[in-house]
Amino acid sequence: MFAAITSGEGIELTGLLILMVLVWVGGKIFRELNLPVIFGELLAGVIVGPLVLGVVGPDDHTIRILAELGVFFMMLHTGLESNPRDIFGNSKKALIISLAGLLLTFAFGVGASLAFGYSMTVALFVGMCLSATAVAVSARLFADYDMSKTGFAKISMASALVNDILTLILFSLVMELGASGEVDFAALAWITAKVTLYFALVIFAGEKFFPQINKIIYKGNKGFTFTFIIALLFAALAELMGMHMIIGAFLAGLFIRAEVIDDDLFNKIEDRVFAMSYSLFGPLFFASLAFYLDFSALKDAIGFLLVIIVLAVIGKVLGSGFAAYKLGFSRLKSLGVGVAMNSRGAVELILAAIGLQEGIVGPEVFSVLVLMAFVTTLISIVGMKPIAKKMEEAGEL
Repeated sequence: MFAAITSGEGIELTGLLILMVLVWVGGKIFRELNLPVIFGELLAGVIVGPLVLGVVGPDDHTIRILAELGVFFMMLHTGLESNPRDIFGNSKKALIISLAGLLLTFAFGVGASLAFGYSMTVALFVGMCLSATAVAVSARLFADYDMSKTGFAKISMASALVNDILTLILFSLVMELGASGEVDFAALAWITAKVTLYFALVIFAGEKFFPQINKIIYKGNKGFTFTFIIALLFAALAELMGMHMIIGAFLAGLFIRAEVIDDDLFNKIEDRVFAMSYSLFGPLFFASLAFYLDFSALKDAIGFLLVIIVLAVIGKVLGSGFAAYKLGFSRLKSLGVGVAMNSRGAVELILAAIGLQEGIVGPEVFSVLVLMAFVTTLISIVGMKPIAKKMEEAGEL
């Protein structure tokens, strides 16, 4: 349909150009509608990809490499935006709230998948994806409603951050089980110990030694290159221990923060990583996810899709919300925590894409997970507005 334009090195530019234009237009439209830009990027992939125009597809080598860089930089940026002190400062309450929502949604996802005839490996993967929370969406919601500095927002964000760390640990376990194809409890114990040890060592080193290292290394330097090196190192260590590189990228960002380097330098690093994540590589990643959507496969999975969406919402709102209520939050505030924890669409989509690439799930389940992320995030966006208004009127912010 379209003639291919290539660079001197043989990189096809036509498809990339068309995709980037539609990504930009789709992002602007969804931003004007106060909806996550991610879904505008997905729509661009639907239009340009095999589902509509067929300009580019999953076999496009250039876009696939750029999309993988998008995953790396987005997880690095998620870490940069996450302050470990916010996690540790509210650690007990955040852990209880995040665990309650995570365990309930995980159990719902596993149970529903098994009931619909999927294998245990697929069921575990679906449960893991349902348990994720989109920290970026939650942060955007609180910013939009001028709640970012409230105690409610801080505990919700801390819970979301803890939830993502736990989800990444769970992701490592599920990926290991997916590779072996069976549940071996001795192997599971070893995997759990290995993953826990990695997180514990990295977090301990980051808290105790990173401030001193940063002051020495970053002094007098621009910082971005060294940040990239640190992220690559953490990612390589994660892969060396049998985990996915996104875990290392996230943890690297977690300990590169303004308290241990000067504010101007940190802001420059964050600005550059944000640009790489959400202005260039990240949008290509989310758009490329649409290449794997198979709506024809969904005709046999409509019931599963509806059940998964309902259970995903109930699991987070009921699980995290009830835990918040038992911790002394009002009913309204507890509902707000549950709704905030219900958003998905970033980490969950990244994990779903990896599961598809690794052959753990097929296009049918992947499509279910993508649509679930869209619907649950939309529910959180729409639902938070009246809750925020009522909390403000009741003086509960």
